[in-house]
Amino acid sequence: MKDTKKEERTLKYHLKLRIYYEERNFGPGVASLMKLVRERGSLSAACQELNMAYSKAWKIINKAEEDLGFSLMEGRRGGENGGTTVLTEEGETFLDRYLAFTEEAEAALEELFYKYFTG
Repeated sequence: MKDTKKEERTLKYHLKLRIYYEERNFGPGVASLMKLVRERGSLSAACQELNMAYSKAWKIINKAEEDLGFSLMEGRRGGENGGTTVLTEEGETFLDRYLAFTEEAEAALEELFYKYFTG
């Protein structure tokens, strides 16, 4: 039998922003991966943190790079502790622009959501 008391629920929304020319390959997942690479200096460390296979990470990065037309990151071999992965200059700039864009979009969306669904 169903409880007749109304449960207090909160209406929510979700929007996933992607930037692309032809294929929707650059979005929150690639951005998260790139942020971790920037912080850790290693694609494999980023993959470990995200529980993602290294090969899958390169695959999604390569697809995004193909669509965008420039490299987002590059691997550097060697060293005592192995190689490193760094964002390219274009990758850094693109990631920063994407993060700023999504932050502003989320703020605007919050206002619209409040206007139409809670206000």
